[in-house]
Amino acid sequence: MLKTVPKEFNIQRIKRDKSFKPSSTHSHSFHEIFYLVSGECKVFIDHNIYTFNKGDIAIVPAGTLHKTDYTGKGIHERIIISFTLEQVHWLNGYTGENTVEDFLSKSDVFSIPDRRRDYVETVMNKLLFEKNNPDILSSAFISTSLSELLLFIMRCKKFEDNVVKEIDTNNQIMQEIATYIYNHYNEPLMLDDIAHKFNLSRSYLSKKFKASTGFGFKEYMINIRIKKACELLLGTNKTITEIAFECGFNDSNYFGDAFRRIKGVSPHKYRKNAETF
Repeated sequence: MLKTVPKEFNIQRIKRDKSFKPSSTHSHSFHEIFYLVSGECKVFIDHNIYTFNKGDIAIVPAGTLHKTDYTGKGIHERIIISFTLEQVHWLNGYTGENTVEDFLSKSDVFSIPDRRRDYVETVMNKLLFEKNNPDILSSAFISTSLSELLLFIMRCKKFEDNVVKEIDTNNQIMQEIATYIYNHYNEPLMLDDIAHKFNLSRSYLSKKFKASTGFGFKEYMINIRIKKACELLLGTNKTITEIAFECGFNDSNYFGDAFRRIKGVSPHKYRKNAETF
């Protein structure tokens, strides 16, 4: 029996307003394309803060911590596409060895030029149609349309002027703090110390960081540490205790509890079933 829609693929068109409450953590084992059809929203990716407007699009690599927040300015509508590298790996035969892997290895945010937005949304609507009205040819249509979309985004980045989305300068200090945590995740990081370092009050930092990123200070720090721990679990033979300490945890039991809370499995099971993740 032929597959109709690949299980590794998904696409959703979603409307959000002030009643929307984002999940406490958001990272996954697949790549994601995020496109804002209309409205405005705030997007936090890894350690960068962006204000998204109509026509903005993001590539979110697998395993990247990210979150979307409502800005209070009406309804925003977005399209989210989830896929695996295997579905577009074949493009390397035309674009050059590892071109697709390299493009999908880091987060990128763009503004699609006005004159090309109808084209992008037409391709996305094709994908939505095939997902919602599957037949024996849908898998092939999804593969070709997804590849067409990805190739266009790659071309847009390479050849269009001024398409790279600027980081939100209204949250510059919070941006710097998030980057500092991201780069110093393995060190002792206390809210009071960070507040002192950036000449802020403890309460202001706590409230402003949450408002700017969608994450609480401790929540973000632990998620970054768990992200790094996942890389070490799958990429090294270090013991779980060694990894815990290397990622900034001073208690291996607490590391195990935090890991299970965020990933849903123990560090040992995560490593043992690497192909699942």
